[in-house]
Amino acid sequence: MNINQDSPVIIITALSECQPLWQEVLWGIEEEGIPWRWQQSSGVDVVAHAWQAANQSALLVGVACDNEKLVIHYRNLPASAPLFTLTHHEDLQSRRAAGNNAARLVKGIPFR
Repeated sequence: MNINQDSPVIIITALSECQPLWQEVLWGIEEEGIPWRWQQSSGVDVVAHAWQAANQSALLVGVACDNEKLVIHYRNLPASAPLFTLTHHEDLQSRRAAGNNAARLVKGIPFR
C-alpha cells in the first residue's frame, strides 16, 4: 500500500525474500483499509522481530515473516506470546483472514 512516510502503519519485517509467499496476508490487511510498510531485516527469530515491529508501529501491531512462518504480534502482549502464527502450509483463506484480523486489531473490532 502506498503511504506517506509519516503515516501510522502496521510494520512488516521480512527476514528473507518472502513477500510473494505472504501476499494474501497483505491483501487481508488492505481489505480492512489499514496501511502497512514492508521492511527487510536479518535474523532468525520471527517472534522477536514481530514484537519489535509492534513496538515500532504507532498502531501497536507488528508482523514478521520468513519462508517458513509469519507472526502477528501486539505491543501489549508479552514478547514471547504472539497473537497469531501461520506456517507456510496454511491455505490462502487462512492467510487472508490473518491479515484481516491484524487490521481488525488496529480498528478495535472483532476478529473474523
